[in-house]
Amino acid sequence: MTLLGAFFIPITILCFLWRPQYLLPLLVFASIFEAGSVINGNIGGFVFGVSPFYFVEICVAIRLLLWVWRGGTWLPSEKTAARGISVLLLAFLAWSFASSVVMPWLFAGLPVYAPREVEDWDMMVGNLVPLRWTFSNLGQGIYLALNVAGVLYAFHVVRTMDQAEKLAKALRWAVFAVVAAGLLQFLAFVSGWSYPYEILNNSPNNPFDTHPLDQQVDGYLRISSTLGGPSFAGAFLAAVSCGLVASYLRGRRGARYLLALLALLVVLLGTGSTTGYLALTIVLCALLICFYPFSKRESPAQLSLVKGWSTIILTGSCVMGLALLLIPSLSQTVVAMTVDKTNSAAMASRVSADLDAVTIFKSTYGLGVGLGSSRHSSLITTLLCTVGVVGTTLFAMVVYKIVKFFPIREAPSMLQMGFWSLIGLLVAYSIAAPDIYRPPLWALIIVVVAQSNVYRTNMAILPGHK
Repeated sequence: MTLLGAFFIPITILCFLWRPQYLLPLLVFASIFEAGSVINGNIGGFVFGVSPFYFVEICVAIRLLLWVWRGGTWLPSEKTAARGISVLLLAFLAWSFASSVVMPWLFAGLPVYAPREVEDWDMMVGNLVPLRWTFSNLGQGIYLALNVAGVLYAFHVVRTMDQAEKLAKALRWAVFAVVAAGLLQFLAFVSGWSYPYEILNNSPNNPFDTHPLDQQVDGYLRISSTLGGPSFAGAFLAAVSCGLVASYLRGRRGARYLLALLALLVVLLGTGSTTGYLALTIVLCALLICFYPFSKRESPAQLSLVKGWSTIILTGSCVMGLALLLIPSLSQTVVAMTVDKTNSAAMASRVSADLDAVTIFKSTYGLGVGLGSSRHSSLITTLLCTVGVVGTTLFAMVVYKIVKFFPIREAPSMLQMGFWSLIGLLVAYSIAAPDIYRPPLWALIIVVVAQSNVYRTNMAILPGHK
């Protein structure tokens, strides 16, 4: 048992046995420790670590089995849109799991980027290895099965707005922990203190990332916080920044939320993550369309949006400008990871790896080499390469159903936070994060679908609503 295990294992067992209503909030909080493990072990030389997220999710899956054994159903009611999401998720799981078993044998020997045999994902060119079935295929299939079980369980047990609020609180605590750890990491670097990397990244042959958490560029330490590396920290921080902006614009105002947003932006800047910067820019543009502040017809709501956008832009620009001005090494890092990176060997390597994914996709006639068989630069290319056109289409349909299920226009501030965080994370992963099983992604999916289901159910029983 690791130090993270000494914290998460007793709490998880306590919740599992006596307070099952807290399992999902605990799952959301555990998702930010994606590079750590609660237990390390090996099977015939195959070393592994069980992350806090998946340890909690194993307990969630057992609770789902107990629910069904006691007479409950696997799927939500046919009368709800949640049924469609669940069916598509199960279809995606079935295809992905089957592909992880069949495709490595069917296309054995085809050159791929095996996840556990590449040491540096910024220099992937030339690291192709012959395709063969490994425990990574089985592991990713199990991860995906646990993820889907978590979503199904959330549909069944999260039934009230109070329970939905617990998930929102867990997400806010997770964000607070990431920001606090990121600031502590920076202070430890400039002050010469010791930051607990060995606790946060204690999983052997960590399946989430092979990068060290203490990366430096031009003498500046890129912040990784509790996540699997600076790039993934940047993706998460950009995503939740978008969620907080949406929540702020929807009405959750006040100095506390504005300060939280500013802290998020500062730590995001400190990650030096090109992925995070791009995702933030893209989703902010989408938010500007959704929460359009300029209208020919003035109304209190429109004036509130103008005020909200003005406050965010002015204060955000000032704080980030001051950070770049006061920390010269930070500004050099931002330039190195954005402007200079477009001509770097790392960028060329990532582009080449994605082109190889297209070649693999064609060589398998669009079927893919199987879940867990190859890893590329982004989620889209990795999906096409591994689960093929069928699996990619099924996952795209799941995302479409989730977006359609969410009441974007009328949803309260609490729900906007989770939804736009999920959109931001999907955008970031589509740019440069290849893993479908990453804990923050599934934690946000669980939050969004559960909250949407509760909101729509409550609205349906109110007078005047169908």
